[in-house]
Amino acid sequence: MDLRTSIKKGRDGMKKHLLISDLDGTLLNGKQEISMENKKSIQQFIKNGGLFTIATGRIEKSVYPYVEELGITLPVILYNGAVIYDYQNQKRLFEQKISHFTSLFKRLQAFSDSHAIGINYYQNEQAYVPDYNEFIKEHEKKDKVEVKEIDADFDTSAVTKVLVISDDPAALKHCEKLVQCSGVPCDTVYSDKIYLEILPKNVSKGNAVKELLKYINRSDLHITCVGDHENDLSMLQIADTAYVVENAITLLKQQNFRETVHHEHHAIQSIIGEISHSVS
Repeated sequence: MDLRTSIKKGRDGMKKHLLISDLDGTLLNGKQEISMENKKSIQQFIKNGGLFTIATGRIEKSVYPYVEELGITLPVILYNGAVIYDYQNQKRLFEQKISHFTSLFKRLQAFSDSHAIGINYYQNEQAYVPDYNEFIKEHEKKDKVEVKEIDADFDTSAVTKVLVISDDPAALKHCEKLVQCSGVPCDTVYSDKIYLEILPKNVSKGNAVKELLKYINRSDLHITCVGDHENDLSMLQIADTAYVVENAITLLKQQNFRETVHHEHHAIQSIIGEISHSVS
């Protein structure tokens, strides 16, 4: 096989690959940046015909700078699977909400009044908080999105998701029990050891990937997913090839997934290198 034929074969093979990456702890480094190594690899992957997107718990405004930086044209999975957002046309293609939320809202509010936790309620692309405490300030700084204190615009009947933040595991466990006993149709998952996500029933990154594939409308794609925490498990389980970064939690490392390098060592570059090798 001559060089031209080999290059064409590699590009044709790349067109059949969809790579979906988690953001925090996977694609981003500790400074919340995309390394130049990851950036160049992703852009070349896309140039060669590969499909790339992100699956994250973050909201529209927080993810937009990374979408612009990488030149992502595919829809992106947000809110841990509750929303699929098309940045090209600035609209939600898929959305799930926690309905009949008021009773659970009241329970969470009562608990937060007497315990050291931060709560973000997400509604209409905005984060609302009952108390602008240190947990909220740190999260706001990380995600680079301004929150609003709960006001008359906030509707307690339905939210896209809730994020509970605490460095006290017992407080987070208690919030899990509040959810379970509330009768409100929703699920919980951890996206970090201090982040408890409350999501609409049956919402997950894995189910969102299935929805995303309906929009892409391709039956020939090889799906590769990579992540680091419990909220990534569902999409790793449905991937054709699943990777966990070296810094992933033990739960993910116990599964039968491939392991790549630490997120500080350009994990996405490493994965794309393996994909390129497999199609060359």
